[in-house]
Amino acid sequence: MQPGEPVASFSTSRLRSAIVAPVATLLFVVLVPYEFDYSRQLAGMLFVNFLCLLCLVVAVRAWILVLRPRAEIRLTASGLTMTYGRRALTAPWAAVTQIRIDQRSKRPWVVVWLDPAFAAEAPVPRRSDGSYRVLPIGRGRSKTRRIQHLGRLRAAVMGFGGRYLDPV
Repeated sequence: MQPGEPVASFSTSRLRSAIVAPVATLLFVVLVPYEFDYSRQLAGMLFVNFLCLLCLVVAVRAWILVLRPRAEIRLTASGLTMTYGRRALTAPWAAVTQIRIDQRSKRPWVVVWLDPAFAAEAPVPRRSDGSYRVLPIGRGRSKTRRIQHLGRLRAAVMGFGGRYLDPV
């Protein structure tokens, strides 16, 4: 990357999960029943137990997102940089075989195919088809922000390495 070169940077966010995780954990601890006597007020106790279980599920999912390493992708005119946790790889556009935005699931991912010379240094594990899932688009953001993030990412890929984007 050259100084002064235009850069488009996209990363995952932990802010929302970092707020939700302790709140849901605290609610779970408060709602845990101290006695399991269902002889009276069965409907009320079942509702509280359901809320307790729901808080537990939300807390576990949020803590997983908080503890997962940060993923980032930076696009420049000379190439792309993939970062996952502390590991990073900078590859020129000539080493990038294909970039695709995989939208098969509810949460889209940036999927990259690399030249075999750079593949050994990739910060994420290789999938069975030879690709690398580099960045979950909009992780930790609302649905509206995820859609905006997807549009900006697609525009950046087309602007910096347009011939590498696989049309969806």
